[in-house]
Amino acid sequence: MPDWEFEEINPRYIEQELTQRDQFNNDEVTLAEAIVREVIQNSADAAADGAPVKVRFNSHQVAASNAKRFRQIFETLRPHLRACGISPLEAIDENAPRVLVVEDFATKGLTGDPGAPDGGNFHSFWRRHGKSGKSGKAGGRWGLGKLVYSTSSDIRCFFGLTVRAGDEAPLLMGQAVLANHELNHKRYVAHGFWFGSRNAIGMQMPVADAAFTKDFAELAGIARTTQTGLSIVIPFINAKITDDVIIRGVIENYYFPILAGRLIVEVGSTVIDAGSFFDVARRMMKSPNDNPERYAFVQQVSERLSAKPMFETQLPAAVKPLSAELFADTSIATMKAIYGKGELVHVRMPIRLRRKSGEEKISRVDLFLRAPPENSRPFSLFARGSITVPGETRYFSGANAYGAFVALHEDVVSFLGDAENPAHTTWSGTAEKLNANWRSPGQALKILRYALWELYTIVSDQGDRKDKDALIDFFSLADPAKSESKKKGKTTGVPPNLPPAEKAYRIQKRGQGGFAIVPGPGAAAWTYPKSIRVRVAYDLIGANPFNRHSPLDFDLAGSSIKIEARNINVTTPEANVLELSVAAPDFILEAKGFDLNRDLVVDAKARP
Repeated sequence: MPDWEFEEINPRYIEQELTQRDQFNNDEVTLAEAIVREVIQNSADAAADGAPVKVRFNSHQVAASNAKRFRQIFETLRPHLRACGISPLEAIDENAPRVLVVEDFATKGLTGDPGAPDGGNFHSFWRRHGKSGKSGKAGGRWGLGKLVYSTSSDIRCFFGLTVRAGDEAPLLMGQAVLANHELNHKRYVAHGFWFGSRNAIGMQMPVADAAFTKDFAELAGIARTTQTGLSIVIPFINAKITDDVIIRGVIENYYFPILAGRLIVEVGSTVIDAGSFFDVARRMMKSPNDNPERYAFVQQVSERLSAKPMFETQLPAAVKPLSAELFADTSIATMKAIYGKGELVHVRMPIRLRRKSGEEKISRVDLFLRAPPENSRPFSLFARGSITVPGETRYFSGANAYGAFVALHEDVVSFLGDAENPAHTTWSGTAEKLNANWRSPGQALKILRYALWELYTIVSDQGDRKDKDALIDFFSLADPAKSESKKKGKTTGVPPNLPPAEKAYRIQKRGQGGFAIVPGPGAAAWTYPKSIRVRVAYDLIGANPFNRHSPLDFDLAGSSIKIEARNINVTTPEANVLELSVAAPDFILEAKGFDLNRDLVVDAKARP
């Protein structure tokens, strides 16, 4: 009979607590969204052949007749839960425990030797934390994603049943991820296993008894029989993870591979595939930002990917940003004409990447642009393989277009995968894996993430918009004599004798190419919190600097610009825009790291 067991902490070793759970449940990505992204990404990485991968989410309550047997599985886990301050099982509705079963099909399962540290999929899934064996086109990199399974359980545990080609029976194990804890005067590690036996070297071995695994599968509601793949069972699932939330997570994060016909997802009785996607998406729409036209655009992009690109840029001798000079002269006019008619522009951009070994890789990405339908919000897609990277869409913000950046070639997929954060929502030029594997990666990443924006500036022919308030609160005061709004003719009446308004904030020039926003006399009269929108750009002659800002000039969310704030919450909706939420009158924001050889223009406006 399998049982739970935790290893004792050797007092000679350094204790290390788990601190990464918030990577998968924060303001950027919710727990339900994280489990959708992690499960489907792992399934895509384990695809067995060319057939579409199928992922099944089944949330259900254990039948009352099976509840007692189900609860018995956790008897020896209870003391460890109490020692970690986790609500004991008596506090949970044990008469009808809720379980989430996630299964993938047309996949390989957890391959490798279950009893050896061979770096195979079985070893990496169960026995590695913070280290991944994945590379190349695989989605995962950090070895942290499986934390989302235990985090989704109110008692911090999960089970895995895998079927591999050639095995006589499924392999079954469980894992609890708690915290370092003390029980009966002994100290235990955070990770514990539910397993059947140990092998000669002391490794916890999965249960391989066919009768037992079949009984467990029926008890937990696993649908898999002989099909290869992996089934995850998460007991006492977090109440916020519902079918509707999972469906919405699938629609929002995996529309690209679904519409491309590479992925099928079942959530309860709802099937989401290329044929049903639009119907399901319309049913789940809840906010004004939901727009079925964007999914039609994604489908158009998916269908176009298999065709030869309309245009291809030249490969420059050195790594350099996308620009008009990389196109043939006739291509620019043709692209503008296609875009002007509301049709899809497809451009392939080759890029040089160099590994730390010195080996040069010539890879490529595909860029797509289309003018948005009338009264439709702009939309952008950034995709690495089958993974959408939602945090990168901010590098296309401000563009009035539908745009897609798609990386499918193995080398650039590997490069961007090394740049991704653990939740796979954004890329970082300072990521450890990126700098360990590639030479000068920051420059190449900058060129890639801004390529779609640069194509938009080339194709869209956007002119400057007049903005009378563009230079309000610039470093120097405007000359009233030059104001466009100077009145002509005589003025009648006596103007009221009003005291000058006291400014609540001021913009100050700082050394090292920077600026600061500090409180003025009027800050004491404000009601907090107060919002301030700040725009920053390098000055231009004869043009609005804010409208002509290029993210290649600087990106306020990037590592080159250093921002420090007190009593201010700072967000960066665009590359040259800061949204400030001021919490108290004693506030300050400092930004530095701008080009010392260019004049900086700063505009700040308080919002009502």
